Amino acid sequence: MKKIQFYLALWASKAASTLLVLLGRNASCFPGKVAIKLCKDFLLYVPKPKTVIAVTGTNGKTTVSNLTAGILRENGYSVTNNSLGSNIQPGVATALLQDSTVFGKAKKDIAVLECDERSSLKIFPHLKPDYLLCNNIMQDSVMRNAHTEFISYLLTSTLPEKTKVILNGDDMICSSLAPQCQDRTYFGIEAERPEALITPFHRDIVYCPKCGGKLVADYVRYYHIGRFHCESCGHTSPERAFTVTDINREQETFTVSHNGQALPYRLVSTNLVNIYNVCGMIALLSKVGLSYEQITNGLEKAEIVKSRQEILDAGDLHITMLMAKGLNPVACASCFSYVATTPGENKAAVICIDDRNNCATNSANICWFYDCDYSILADPSISQIVFGGPRCKDHYLRALMAGIPKEKMVITHDVAHAAELVDTEKSKNIFVLYDIYHPAEAAVNKKILMEKGGAL
Repeated sequence: MKKIQFYLALWASKAASTLLVLLGRNASCFPGKVAIKLCKDFLLYVPKPKTVIAVTGTNGKTTVSNLTAGILRENGYSVTNNSLGSNIQPGVATALLQDSTVFGKAKKDIAVLECDERSSLKIFPHLKPDYLLCNNIMQDSVMRNAHTEFISYLLTSTLPEKTKVILNGDDMICSSLAPQCQDRTYFGIEAERPEALITPFHRDIVYCPKCGGKLVADYVRYYHIGRFHCESCGHTSPERAFTVTDINREQETFTVSHNGQALPYRLVSTNLVNIYNVCGMIALLSKVGLSYEQITNGLEKAEIVKSRQEILDAGDLHITMLMAKGLNPVACASCFSYVATTPGENKAAVICIDDRNNCATNSANICWFYDCDYSILADPSISQIVFGGPRCKDHYLRALMAGIPKEKMVITHDVAHAAELVDTEKSKNIFVLYDIYHPAEAAVNKKILMEKGGAL
């Protein structure tokens, strides 16, 4: 009976997918909803490729899964990937059903599936991934993802023992995931090690996950990303198998040491967060069986997906479009840090990170502003900050509390035209930080800046 339900769901969802394509619509999620509605165990029965890779974590899932799928395709693999769809249960189901035959056989060699960490409860028991890459576990939306311990519990409780896990060794929360999985690989960064011990603005782990004693930082890069040890029981951050030991930003290369070899790779992004992401991807692909040559050849053509980061020039204006995630204090602060640490003077930051188009009613709780480190924006290289959107005054107040001079800031309720307030006579290096729900408004701001630079 269940098999009959599955095939009915498969055929109905394939028909829905075909219809959406004919109508010119994005069939990235709805077919999966149809399938699960008709057969609640659809993910259990839907055919899977021989190898299944899951990518999860608070920040960087989309970047890593798309880069991984792209490099595998460059090396001749046929890949199922949910790059155009959602990373929750219906999106994963849609990706798998679209790459299966009407008789229930997988068409592709390998699946690279981005999975929302909270949705793992409904995905992993049926998907049973062969490999899991987790970039990090950090504070996310307090209204959606609660606490890092809750997310860690979900991931740990749903992963089968056979899954080979690739974890961020510089994130003690992430590296402690799924102790039942014995095949464990850790990655991290040793290069550009902070010389002074900084006190992070926010830290998601304070006590030892083994004994509950207080953790002591050897060094911290940002938030709780760094190296720690427990003076009570001796528990430490794990030894890394893949370690970034050198970053050459001028030559756009970085070196990863593994098994006694130090090998150079192309630096896809200078953003420290993305260096972690790419190092994790290298570890994953190596575990899957790709050679150094296959990975480097794939990286030569790899780019961060433009929906996450796009860099362009318009006359004498240098424009960076950077997606931030509203409600996520760590992700937003990481974007602020990228603006502050990018070389250059008189930079302008256009910040439109309200989480939804109707955020004036849907985001009454702005507590996450106060978990986010706005003081980064006080960097002297940033000469102008434009806050756009219905919450622009709240951003302005939060920035004032962080010590940012009021003469440095301007505000507008118009998200789509915030870039009009940029003083392009003074600022030639401009960063537009926009929320995941504002791609259309971001496109308008980009067009405004391109016109100001004379490129349109």
